[in-house]
Amino acid sequence: MSRITRESTMMIGSKEIAVKEILRTIIYLPATEVRSFFHEIGLTIPRELRIHVLRELLRDRVIETRKTRLTMADELNYRLSWFTEFSETQLENLLTFYDDPELDKTFLEEFWVDLFQYMLDKGVPEKDFVRLIDMSVEHVKKHGLKAFNVRTYNREIKDLFYDSHGRIDGLSQAKIRPVLYKSSTLSEIRDLGEKYDVNVPRRLKKSELADIIINELKNRNLHTDALEEEIRGMSVLVLQRYAIDNDIKASTELKKEEIIEYILANAKETKEAYFVPDSPTVYEKEVSEISEEPVEEIPVKEEEPVVEEVVVEEVKDEVAVEQVETKVVEEPKTIVQSNINLDELVVEVRKLREAVESFGFEEDEEIYDFDDVEFDDEDLELTEEEPIIVNTAEFIGTKKDYKKFKKAEIKVINDQEKMAQTEEEILGNHPVETRALAKFFILIGKFLWAVLKVLLKVVLYLAIFAIIIFIIYGVLTFFVSIEFLEGFNSTINGFEIAGKGILQHFHDFLSSLGLTKAQ
Repeated sequence: MSRITRESTMMIGSKEIAVKEILRTIIYLPATEVRSFFHEIGLTIPRELRIHVLRELLRDRVIETRKTRLTMADELNYRLSWFTEFSETQLENLLTFYDDPELDKTFLEEFWVDLFQYMLDKGVPEKDFVRLIDMSVEHVKKHGLKAFNVRTYNREIKDLFYDSHGRIDGLSQAKIRPVLYKSSTLSEIRDLGEKYDVNVPRRLKKSELADIIINELKNRNLHTDALEEEIRGMSVLVLQRYAIDNDIKASTELKKEEIIEYILANAKETKEAYFVPDSPTVYEKEVSEISEEPVEEIPVKEEEPVVEEVVVEEVKDEVAVEQVETKVVEEPKTIVQSNINLDELVVEVRKLREAVESFGFEEDEEIYDFDDVEFDDEDLELTEEEPIIVNTAEFIGTKKDYKKFKKAEIKVINDQEKMAQTEEEILGNHPVETRALAKFFILIGKFLWAVLKVLLKVVLYLAIFAIIIFIIYGVLTFFVSIEFLEGFNSTINGFEIAGKGILQHFHDFLSSLGLTKAQ
């Protein structure tokens, strides 16, 4: 039996229906109804089916993107060099990155075509096909051809797909480690964890940090029960200092490889088959070392050889003789993307550009490049473990303004991190069954503190406003005698300081300045 395509027809009962007619409505069926349907018929789908559709759909776009960025050693270009090994989550995010409604629609159509083929291969009864088609037609009649977010759609039907034993997101543990490490951001890796119901902590708990240090001491044959008891009694800050002093790689901040290992160790898909890598070098592999496919070449249009003529003239008394030297410069026919890391070269070129541009500005001008602004240690209270990138956006203003701005923003970040760390320590001291209640009280406390800060600001502003009004009123009544305000003046003077009303004090102050009061 030939495989189904968009141009094929399917026999549903006694009717022969064109696949493209079914696609007109089926791609608008909500994910919730799709999920319910497949749960009812008890059919799960191999994850490779969706990965194959996404990879074939995005292949041309990726080649086109990389072709336009061949001369740039940027992060996106390097990440896309791993495209042939991308996991399902990475491919889903890449589809979102291109943000093309037509591409989204094509994905849904190709996905359903392959899904129909899989349903036929698994012998899904015709009555279920009819029910699925009727569901889509009924939905379109009620709600019309209303498109939805494809990323959300994919995430809502994630439970319909399964991995082979020991695999996650379509890749084996041995392969997903270098793929994620080399071609994913921290947020994307955390997103992958959430997809598989693994909530990766932002920081390690005190007990987990102590476990890392103790295990390392055991490996060095330096462990004793007394030392372990002492370590477990240390605070988080003291533990971090102990790790630094003893050259132990341990920090509350999770590194990229630690996040990957946390997911692999806790996801139900890989928990049973999880193994600790033998060496950190597993993360340093390049795509050519793990790929089963050759590295793709990006074709470039062939051009005719360029012929340069160099004229050499001899300046003598004899007749001038012209010699023509012919040099043939051939353009390469194929450009292959290299995996060489050009980051250092890019940094040097960037510094050279900045040096050249700096010749066009005087010292007292208001616009600067702030990449090289230096700060004193007392200005920025940062740990030495890992730099914090506050903002990569352009800032226009003086160096002094930028310094104040960055100092203030880093203070906010440090305060937020301290608050988050304190909250985690509080929750860590509670049993699992009471953590939800503790977290609720923490949220209530945050809310009350926020309300209190707002009220304090309001009171402060009202006090300032009252003082300003009092000064204006005092000046007015000092220079102008208004009879009907005498009663109000007496009321104000009812608030006495040192036996004299506050308004009278203010009038006496104005008199001391040599001003004449109205009679």
